[in-house]
Amino acid sequence: MNQFGKSKDFVIGEDSFSDLQINPTAIQNFYYFSNKKNNSIVKQFVLHEKERVDYICQVKLIKKGEKFTPRLALSTRDKSGKILEVKSSEEENASLTKASVNLDDCHDNFWQLISFLQSLKDIEIPAGKFSLVSQGEGEIVSALRGRDVKSIVSIIKQLSSIPGVSLSEDDLSVVIKRREKLEEFKKALTEHASDESWWQDFFEQNKWIFGYGLNYQILRQEQAQPHYGGEKVDGTGGQKGDYLTSTDGDINFTVLVEIKTPATSLLQGTTPIRNGAWSLSKNLTDALSQIEANIYTWEKQGSEQPENRDRLEKENTHTVQPKGIIVIGSLAEFGTERNKRETFQRFRKSIHGIDIITFDELFKRASFIVENK
Repeated sequence: MNQFGKSKDFVIGEDSFSDLQINPTAIQNFYYFSNKKNNSIVKQFVLHEKERVDYICQVKLIKKGEKFTPRLALSTRDKSGKILEVKSSEEENASLTKASVNLDDCHDNFWQLISFLQSLKDIEIPAGKFSLVSQGEGEIVSALRGRDVKSIVSIIKQLSSIPGVSLSEDDLSVVIKRREKLEEFKKALTEHASDESWWQDFFEQNKWIFGYGLNYQILRQEQAQPHYGGEKVDGTGGQKGDYLTSTDGDINFTVLVEIKTPATSLLQGTTPIRNGAWSLSKNLTDALSQIEANIYTWEKQGSEQPENRDRLEKENTHTVQPKGIIVIGSLAEFGTERNKRETFQRFRKSIHGIDIITFDELFKRASFIVENK
């Protein structure tokens, strides 16, 4: 006997797909979904609600062996629940047919429904009828928007069962957690704007943010808080930095990274010094002097230390005129003042072998990684 109550519409965008399951009891030789949240049978999915009408999709399930195949019927319904009808002019004797449905206003919700049906292991979609991925990954992302985290994780886990696709628990964690870390990054630009140690810890826990070098080389971390001069890269030494990284390729080369804070000033003074040019801040010039000294010490001493050299060369990583990266300040400091932004841009473009990137620029790059991975 059917344990669920009366039929009730499922509104896409409001209700949760994770609450649905296939009703175990056939109704008029058809199976339907049931909603565990309100103990109802779901025969119709509301794709879009307008002022006078609703666009709906009825989903019936036909059982074939251990699987179910869906039957979809699109229609337009007025607010009283009546399916609208129009006269067909194609026949000599006009007959009544159900009104056609324009999916322009409910395209995303329709594909959310299709994606949900495809994600269920008990649903068998006939091959060759359509392909959600024919227009690229963008449509898949669009179809998943609005779904809850549990539903998305379930889909990803089922995808991992496809031959040739291997997703580990770490992979699943990356998919879900990076967006959360991106939000944490955004809030911290204000809440931890002056806390250098917080940012060093944050980047240590989220190495993926430095996944792309400023010239689109991949960077990987070799050592946090490295010693550039002294006995070993992770031992005692004279000069210490924030991160020793390397490019990633058939042959790798070391890159030094220094982290300041979003609140670190880039320029100083209340007026230009001459011809619209502004003075560079002491914080910026000190950071540059620091990384230049670290680069020199690492190239001449630290990288030549036998233990360091052996360790890095095992990974085919070498030191040849190492590059430096400074993460410091924010472009928001300049406001709308053209002379300030031009002073800063000319300065950093004039430096050879060292890239200066601001925290807001790094956030934009992290956003790109999240949105395009």
